[in-house]
Amino acid sequence: MNLGFVILYVRDMDKAKTFYTDALGLPVLEALSGPTFIALRPDGGALIGLQDKAAERLPPRQEGQPGSVEVSFEVDDVDGTWRRWKEKGVELVTEPMDRPFGRYFMAKDPDGHYLSVYRLKPADN
Repeated sequence: MNLGFVILYVRDMDKAKTFYTDALGLPVLEALSGPTFIALRPDGGALIGLQDKAAERLPPRQEGQPGSVEVSFEVDDVDGTWRRWKEKGVELVTEPMDRPFGRYFMAKDPDGHYLSVYRLKPADN
C-alpha cells in the first residue's frame, strides 16, 4: 500500500492555490484538478490535494477543523528553504533548529495547516 494523497480542506481555493504554487513552488496537476479540487505534485512522495471545504461534505463526525493536519516536506537545504519562504511572506512559526532527528522548522499555510520542513541527519552506521 502506498500513500497517494494528503487532502487539505481549505476555505479559499484561490488563496490556497496561490500559496502552494507561488510561495511553495508546487506544480498543479491540471488533469486531476477542477474548480473545487486542486492536485499538487511535490518533488516526491504523496500528492497534495486542496479541497474546497464548502463544496465537500464529509460523513457526520468525520469533519475536522481546518488546520488540523501537518504536512512535512523533506528538503536538502532547510535554512535556504526557510529564507525563501520568509521572502515569499509565508507565516513562519519557528526558525530553523536542530532536533534529535535532524534540522527542522515549522510554518503555516493560509488555513492554519502546519507545514514542517526537515532534513534528516545521516544515520549512524
